[in-house]
Amino acid sequence: SLLEDDDDDNDDWNAGLTASAGAEDTTPDDDESLISITKSWVKSLMSDMGVCPFTSGAEMAGLPMGQVYYTVSRVATAEDMYAAYWTEVVRVETCDEKSLSTTLLVTPNFAQHNIEMFENFSNTLTQPLEGLAVDELIQLVFFHPVWTFRDGAARGQDQNAANYARRSPWPMINILRTKQVRTAQRGIPTGLVYQQNERTLTKVGSGALESMLQKRDWKELEGHKVDRKDIEALRIAKDLQEAGAVKVEDMTLREDSTPAANKVDLKQIEGGDMVTVIRQALEKRLEKREFLTGPETSAALMATDFLLQELDNMGEPKAGTSPPVTKDETAIMGEDSGFLQDMDDDGLGNPFGEGYSEGLNPANFY
Repeated sequence: SLLEDDDDDNDDWNAGLTASAGAEDTTPDDDESLISITKSWVKSLMSDMGVCPFTSGAEMAGLPMGQVYYTVSRVATAEDMYAAYWTEVVRVETCDEKSLSTTLLVTPNFAQHNIEMFENFSNTLTQPLEGLAVDELIQLVFFHPVWTFRDGAARGQDQNAANYARRSPWPMINILRTKQVRTAQRGIPTGLVYQQNERTLTKVGSGALESMLQKRDWKELEGHKVDRKDIEALRIAKDLQEAGAVKVEDMTLREDSTPAANKVDLKQIEGGDMVTVIRQALEKRLEKREFLTGPETSAALMATDFLLQELDNMGEPKAGTSPPVTKDETAIMGEDSGFLQDMDDDGLGNPFGEGYSEGLNPANFY
């Protein structure tokens, strides 16, 4: 177990999981029905509504596109839940991307009526990823029937429709491949997906979404299905899945109302002082203890990738390699007019919740 508690503490933990189970429970007894409902939710909300740009129907998702693997664990204790989780981690590691792109571990009997317990348990899974050297293999996203974003912004309110991007019919652990998450984060500007999801789900309304969740029936969403051609994040996702690169014409905001602050111009990144961008990001996060905004995170990620590529080029020179980027009078990321300080803040704060800037987090795609 990853928890370093004594037996009494473990008993208290597991008692907490079952103490709230007095609420009415209509969970199907058979796994086949439970998975069928889960797939209906994935298709209707994640795919048809475009909440997850890289999901296509209930069966396919990822970069590259591969099978979604559904599995059910009806365990009710933390110790058994750890065992179920690590079984699925091993499965992801031993399967190829085409046959298993991502896993949804459905846990209907584990903390379904206790969101605090579920969140605490989730933290014990995410925090050790780096220490156990598993972060290069997998990343995690969690879903729960009463999930609420807790970043202090407006979307942190319980009734905000944006919460339904992470509210599922029962608790779930989504196991993703780190390589795919990094590819997606390089392709889609940080914050773009969340803002689009907020607009899409707000149009439906939190009341209607809650009613569908309680009934576990999402037929009412059929009239709200999004057109992927009209939404930048979804166009980019399709490009990455089909061609592995983003078409220039799909990186425009002319057809979207997404604030321009969440689109980072590649030319600006390439023409700036990369070290300054990264230094400013570290100063804000580590010294000021402030979260990075969406645009700042995108800039820092791009600058890091650029510098790593330049180091590779320096170690192994190739014909035609571009000369090193220099800081000039027009550099928008220079010492005097730092790119991160100048970037407009859209008021959302950290768009992906607490802890996003502490490391790679795939939750930006929900």
